[in-house]
Amino acid sequence: MVEILCPHCEEEIELDDDAYGEFACPHCDGEFEWGEKPKTRSGAPSNSEAMSSTKLGSHVLHGAGGIMLIVGMFSGWLTVGGFLDASPFGMKASLYGFSASTGWFSFFGDGGDSVLAIFGIIFMLLAIVAIASQIIHLVFRYVHHMSEAGKLEVSREMAFRSYQYRWHTSLIALVCSIAGVVVMEIGLLIAFGVEFTFPRPSLFGIFLLLVLGGQFIMMNQELAEE
Repeated sequence: MVEILCPHCEEEIELDDDAYGEFACPHCDGEFEWGEKPKTRSGAPSNSEAMSSTKLGSHVLHGAGGIMLIVGMFSGWLTVGGFLDASPFGMKASLYGFSASTGWFSFFGDGGDSVLAIFGIIFMLLAIVAIASQIIHLVFRYVHHMSEAGKLEVSREMAFRSYQYRWHTSLIALVCSIAGVVVMEIGLLIAFGVEFTFPRPSLFGIFLLLVLGGQFIMMNQELAEE
């Protein structure tokens, strides 16, 4: 409780600590205003802001990009003739219901193609950098949006990093994925030429690059709206 003096008769009046509004003095019936309007909480954004079409689309693409990069470590990004698939960890040949896989390091040695092995290892390293960057990007994205919504407390330094480096990590994932496809396609051309058919990205590889490109575009739209 708080004791105040009536502005009309100067008698003492008791009010609650958080009292706000118009009151009537019990001694002289004079009306007066007291207190400050309670402040509304502004820590969390509204539902419409948190789930705008841009953010919703960006969330979907970022989630899909992360899943596809993880799955892509064991899937073919490029194909040669429809029966040879190149993945970050090696090549797989499938023909008439039979399949065989081999890693890039096994190409070194007698009868192997060391040039193809070198290009394959570079492809593997680029894919690893892409997935690591995507994971870091998703962590930064989670920290930024949750702290912005007031649901996660982080240090000022972490908040700055999660905001500042979202764009860079998204770009690195995209660039390394594109570079990996280009490097591997060059390696396949050197190794096989066009004897079977021209090496090209598989449907998975094309869809992966489209998703990563889409997430980067949505990332830029988000930054433009902030």
